[in-house]
Amino acid sequence: MYDYREDIKQLLNVTGNTHNELKIAAEAIRVILKIAEKNGNEQQQTVSESEEEQKDDQSEQTAQLKTNKVDVKTVPEQKSDLVQETTVAKEEPELQIEVTKRPTLKIDRTLQTLQTMLTAKGDSKALEAWIKKEPQIFEKLFEMVMVYKVSTRRMGFKAYNKNNKELKFNEFIRNQYNPRNGDAIIVNNAHSDTPRIVKLIRRPDELYVPNTITFDQGVVEMNDEGKLVVEHDVNGHELVVDGRIFTYKVPLQAFNVKEGSLVRLRWYARPRGIRLNDDISIAWVYPEKHEHPNVTSKKESTPKAAFKPAIEFDLAGKTVGIVVGRELYRDKYEEIIKAHGGEMIMVDAFYHRRDPERYFARRLSGADYVVMVQNQNKHNTSYALAKIKDQFEGFAVAKNLTGIQVEQAIYRAYKGLPAFVTGQ
Repeated sequence: MYDYREDIKQLLNVTGNTHNELKIAAEAIRVILKIAEKNGNEQQQTVSESEEEQKDDQSEQTAQLKTNKVDVKTVPEQKSDLVQETTVAKEEPELQIEVTKRPTLKIDRTLQTLQTMLTAKGDSKALEAWIKKEPQIFEKLFEMVMVYKVSTRRMGFKAYNKNNKELKFNEFIRNQYNPRNGDAIIVNNAHSDTPRIVKLIRRPDELYVPNTITFDQGVVEMNDEGKLVVEHDVNGHELVVDGRIFTYKVPLQAFNVKEGSLVRLRWYARPRGIRLNDDISIAWVYPEKHEHPNVTSKKESTPKAAFKPAIEFDLAGKTVGIVVGRELYRDKYEEIIKAHGGEMIMVDAFYHRRDPERYFARRLSGADYVVMVQNQNKHNTSYALAKIKDQFEGFAVAKNLTGIQVEQAIYRAYKGLPAFVTGQ
């Protein structure tokens, strides 16, 4: 487009300041503007006509494509400009909107069932039966905040839930419920200073790991030095700590303990170095019983019948080692062995630490014969005893805890018969 502004500049430069010259210049400028306006209109019309012609051509091409049904994909060499533009537009990726799905919540039906059983009133026989059948279910209990795991201490015990909230219970409460290490409890008033146990679920025997060892009803005596000590219990059993006879010296601060008192001693199962006197605690002091001389106690009026052997044999002072979980029925088995003229050593079959072979060999080094109770021991205990059985004069297995089974096993060990009788 021609620029008329330069013409107007030149006209103004040569125009004088008289009235006539200015009048002529103004008329000239009007003529220039009319010419510029006319030329601008003509050019704009030309552009409009060109655009209209282009639109008509595009419409005609599109109509031709529809009429002939041209397949752009099958005839790529015949694409028109319009078809090419259309194809490019189709190839452009569409805007993808990502929809974030909410995660599906996986419902643990086992936990739901356990929670229902724990909150139900009444006894826990159904839950106990389920845990007995499937011991692994027991650990699921502690995934619930309402369940606390027992951790036994030398005096009383503590309990923790999954959030590590700690509850403390004294020895008096332990006397009432007798929880074992690892048991599960449900409590009321958990956020107060006086939590109350409303339900206790026993840990399966095969999962039980003792944390403390208890020597109950120990007799406090005065030694030759005039100091109070505990060396045996009311039944005459010696205080044995870590497999060795031990003399516990009553500390001076135990003001409520005197000669003749009965006490409960307790220490942690895992020793840290050599066991010291301070590693043992007086967990409980039994209250004194005020006997009335004119009243005969029920125990005295109905004395317990002495054990009558079912098999006749004489151990002649030999020692029998009984290996049984948690050292159950100590008095019962000792009575059987003494009835046959022997002595007893008892070892807990639930030993779970390293080198069980060496452990049992040491603990049973003084035994002439050894009997293992089958349903109250661990697999590694059976394996260890099988490897060291040749160090004894005889070895046998009792199928269960009953007195007759143990007595028969002692007899087989004494006679050198097979360790286990099929079908007993």
